[in-house]
Amino acid sequence: MEFAESLYVVTERTRELSNGSEIVSPMGFRRFVVRVPLIRRIAKEGYEFYELPPAELIKHWDYIWKKSTWHEVSHQALYYYQHKTITRIEFNKIKNWVSRCDCWEHSHDLSKIYALVVEDNPDCILPLYEKCNTAKSPWKRRQSVVGLIEDSSKRNSILPLDEWIHFVEPLLNDEGYHVQKGVSWTLREIFNVYAVEALDLLDRKILSLSSIAFSTATAKLDKEVKAILKLKRGIRRVSRP
Repeated sequence: MEFAESLYVVTERTRELSNGSEIVSPMGFRRFVVRVPLIRRIAKEGYEFYELPPAELIKHWDYIWKKSTWHEVSHQALYYYQHKTITRIEFNKIKNWVSRCDCWEHSHDLSKIYALVVEDNPDCILPLYEKCNTAKSPWKRRQSVVGLIEDSSKRNSILPLDEWIHFVEPLLNDEGYHVQKGVSWTLREIFNVYAVEALDLLDRKILSLSSIAFSTATAKLDKEVKAILKLKRGIRRVSRP
């Protein structure tokens, strides 16, 4: 099966679920307006090219991710590789997928894949995060922090705290809304693993966080601890020269 044929098959299978509903955007991906469970289901049910060896299969999904103009079609590539051990051959393709992220859904689901690579082979992906951390694209900057762990409860092993801080600290003042949400998400996950150290970091950098990041990062903290931090934040803001 040729790459273009695989793209056509996945597109038409997805179109069948749309009931004629489409959102055409002048920028970014178009959407069939199909519910996520249905998209996950057809990705799991599979296509003819699933019979290919992994090294060939990734080429088809890579083509679909890069060439499709439809959000739900490209998204199936992410669903396929979630919860799978990623080989180096596969990662050499998937590492470039962040360049096409233009929405929260794609970014978040790609983070699930990247976080698994961090767990299995951090030396393979951290150089990518170094570049993403200072990239012009807010989705790349977001990926450099959310993709470190995504969800601590899913991880069997995690990076040392200094690695997390290395990527998080430069983005504390980032003006991008989705970057700030990513920073706050990651800070919250740091609390789950390195509670004392994370609290110290938040105390030291309390004025560097936007209101969005501060609110989300402290959402699950003890109420008294959160109240103290809010008080310190207010006092330091007033006393700032």
